[in-house]
Amino acid sequence: MVKKEPTEAIKSRLLTERKLIDAVGTIIKSKGYRALGVNEIAREAKVSKKLIYRYFENVEGLIETYVIEKDYWLSHKMTVPNDIENLHKKSTLINTLSSLLEKQLEFFWNEEEMQKIILWEISERTDLLDSVCKVREEVGTELFEISDAHFKGSLVSLRGVSALLVSGIYYMVLHAKKNDSTICGLDINSADGRAEVQKSIRHIIEWAFQAGKTKSKTI
Repeated sequence: MVKKEPTEAIKSRLLTERKLIDAVGTIIKSKGYRALGVNEIAREAKVSKKLIYRYFENVEGLIETYVIEKDYWLSHKMTVPNDIENLHKKSTLINTLSSLLEKQLEFFWNEEEMQKIILWEISERTDLLDSVCKVREEVGTELFEISDAHFKGSLVSLRGVSALLVSGIYYMVLHAKKNDSTICGLDINSADGRAEVQKSIRHIIEWAFQAGKTKSKTI
């Protein structure tokens, strides 16, 4: 018979885990990712550093838990309609992809910690961030496999279009936050500027599906 952990003990553990996860975010925001050491995290969370190893195995496990929880694609898990058959409809697929990317822009603009994590990803390579990137890639597999059917034999690559949009969103936000300047005359730091970009994201996805009707010619 499995011995159940006392309710109070469970609550205490969950509270401590929450303190440690939140401490990671606070440190990233105030001091940057380079300050993410065991002692610094434990000090910020006001708990024993031994609990990091007990609950997360090591500091990398704790940081990974934080990143997965905060990352837009991983935390939202790119939720698609429960009715998969309905998702095969072009109109539903266009709306799903457009909405995900529109929301990514707003989410990333609001999340200072994630901005610093993305900067961390592109500035140095670590096993931790490699692992997170691979999981992030796996999240969209089902959606792209469904969309591939609409572009079979087409001149258009929806995966290429999506890669440019996702990367462009990251760059625009990071550029605007760091330099407080416009991009092509648009102020991404303003709600109106972001709305213009979001409108264009939807247009690009719609155009991609429209152009996807054109099939490549066999030479």
